Amino acid sequence: MLSFEVTATDGRARRGILRTAHGVLETPGFFAVATRAALKGLDPEGAARAGIGAVIVNAYHVHLQPGGPAVARAGGLHRYMGWEGVLATDSGGFQIFSFKHGHVADEVKGRRHAAHPDEALLVDAVTVDEDGADFKSYLDGSRHRFTPESNMALQRDLGADLLMCLDECTPFHVTPAYTRDATERNIRWARRCLEAFDALGMAERQSLYGINHGGVYPELRRLSAAAISELPFAGMAIGDCLGETKRDWYGVVDLVVPLLPEERPRHLLGVGEPDDLVEGALRGIDTFDCAMPTRIARHGHALLRGRPRFRLDLTQAGRATEDGPLEDGCDCHTCERYSRAYLWHLFKAHEVLAIALTAEHNLRFTARLLEEVREAISAGRLADFRRELLNRAG
Repeated sequence: MLSFEVTATDGRARRGILRTAHGVLETPGFFAVATRAALKGLDPEGAARAGIGAVIVNAYHVHLQPGGPAVARAGGLHRYMGWEGVLATDSGGFQIFSFKHGHVADEVKGRRHAAHPDEALLVDAVTVDEDGADFKSYLDGSRHRFTPESNMALQRDLGADLLMCLDECTPFHVTPAYTRDATERNIRWARRCLEAFDALGMAERQSLYGINHGGVYPELRRLSAAAISELPFAGMAIGDCLGETKRDWYGVVDLVVPLLPEERPRHLLGVGEPDDLVEGALRGIDTFDCAMPTRIARHGHALLRGRPRFRLDLTQAGRATEDGPLEDGCDCHTCERYSRAYLWHLFKAHEVLAIALTAEHNLRFTARLLEEVREAISAGRLADFRRELLNRAG
């Protein structure tokens, strides 16, 4: 069972403690993304050493391989992947509908792309009706179906602490009418998820979050917030399309947060850039998840203050003669033992160790940033901290 306690506030920002059956997460807090029950390039010990207390796994990918029964047989995801902290599962709806809508992963965040030549084939891979969604496995082409009821049974088998409802995440390019239809259906699916969650007796060790939808349309966001808040979910998430720019998502969160129950934790799905963490915290968000810290490590980028977009390119030639750590003052395992020059060499030599070391630094950067956010909230100076951080962002 989940419990949430607010210990300090600063305007809308709040510091708190999220307690689950498998551990405690201080908030504002971060869920590192372990999509297929593994962090990219890093083992659980490295993540814990970096100060990461929570991970989120994608139920869609784990359903396709190795399957819910295999994970249940192993004792649940905690034992299966060797993770001892807080663990969440996303329903996988985002991934299913990515195939239906093409570049949904980018458009939900406001990034626009030209149509992919195979996009028509992707659309055909998914059909949705009131009962659920049919989709094709990207692994072997086999057909599968998720309903709210079957998805709850899957997440029961996976055994995570925190669960997300099955939903359709609509991208920016669909029509307002489509977004309304999806938002209203998501409300109905949320009720069915909650009924199945209760019928399966999952509440003893697991907790279910409802999700706010409505894209960029204020009336739909309000409709969704009112309906989801009336239901006895343990926590509230904000999902769906957040707009084309950062300013757009700030507006969505500014609108939605006051409509959500004060006593429940609030999670912002798929957002986690350094400035986003601070902006989200200022607006009352308690937890975040994002693949960015480990994703950019695979491309040779380390998180660093004082750089544009907080990124240092370790593959640039100039790094070859830089004998200092990635970041002065960082207490991560990588910065304490290795130089930028060595990491440049590892990336140029295509050594996988480069990814692991950079990923650990990036997760530690994220964890340290949120430690400072929490301290700033307690001191009543989070707005000042935001100005200081952005002034050093380059």
